[in-house]
Amino acid sequence: MTQFLIYQLFDLLNRPGPLWLVEANLSGVNLDGANLEKANLIDAKLNGSNLSNANLKGANLERAILRETKMKKVNLEDANLSWAMLNRSDCYQANFKNSNLREARIKDVIFLEADFSGADLQKSYGKKTIFEKANLEGANLESVDFDQVNMKETNMQKANLAEAKLIGVDLRKADLSEASLVNANLQDSDLREANLRNCNLKGASLQGVILKDANLEGANLKDADLRNAILFDAIFTGATMPDGSIHE
Repeated sequence: MTQFLIYQLFDLLNRPGPLWLVEANLSGVNLDGANLEKANLIDAKLNGSNLSNANLKGANLERAILRETKMKKVNLEDANLSWAMLNRSDCYQANFKNSNLREARIKDVIFLEADFSGADLQKSYGKKTIFEKANLEGANLESVDFDQVNMKETNMQKANLAEAKLIGVDLRKADLSEASLVNANLQDSDLREANLRNCNLKGASLQGVILKDANLEGANLKDADLRNAILFDAIFTGATMPDGSIHE
C-alpha cells in the first residue's frame, strides 16, 4: 500500500486529474475541499481522514476503507463505493446521487439530509445508521439489511425495497409512496404517519409494525403479514388487503 509524505501528496493534488491512487494510504490526511474528481481510489485507506467539501464525483472507491472519516457535504455523485466500508463516518448533507454502494458497510454512519436519489445500495448492511431527512427517491435498496436504522422523514418515493430487511427501523413520517416493498421484512418497525400511498407491500412481513396515522391509500397488501400490527387511524381506502379484498 502506497504511503505519501505531505509534500508528495500536495504535489500530487496539484497535478491534472484524474488521479491514480489505487491502494494509497491516506489515513488521517486532511483533504477538505480537495478535487479528486474521477480519481481511482480502489482499495485505498482513508481511515480518520477529512473529506468534507471534497469533490469525488465519478471517483472509484471500490473496497475503499473510510472508517471514522469526515465527509460532510462531500460530492460523491456517480461514484463507485461498492464493497466500501464507511463505518462510523459523518456524511452530513453528502451528495451520493446516482452512486453505487452495492454491498457497502454503513454501520453507525451519519447520513443526515444526504442525497441518495437514484443511488444503488443493493445488499448494503447498516446498523444504527442515521438517514433522517435523507433523499432516497428512486434509489435501489433491494435486499438491504438494516437493523435499528433511523430513516425518519426520509423521501423514498418510488424506491425499490424488495426483499429488504428493515428490522426495528424508524420510518416515522417517511414518504414511501409508490415504493416497492415486495416480500420486505419490516418487523417491529415504526411507520407512524408514514406515506405508503400506492406502495406495493405484497407478501411483506409487517409483524408488530406501528402504522398509526399512516396513509396506505391504494397500497397492495396482498399476502402481507399484519399480525400484532398497530393500525389505529391508518387509512386503507382503496387498498388491497391481505386476503385480496379491496378496502372501501
